[in-house]
Amino acid sequence: MLLCGTDNIRDVIAFPKTTQASCLMTDAPSPVNPDLAISIEKQLAKQGEGE
Repeated sequence: MLLCGTDNIRDVIAFPKTTQASCLMTDAPSPVNPDLAISIEKQLAKQGEGE
């Protein structure tokens, strides 16, 4: 904070930038796309079979 010349900790930390702990640039956190979740589930199942 001293190097930036600010008294507010929010100006120098990456997270959270809002009081709701959300990112205004990426809209994170956001819901997971169902198709992506299914794809990841299939990949994890394949990895589990290989062990």
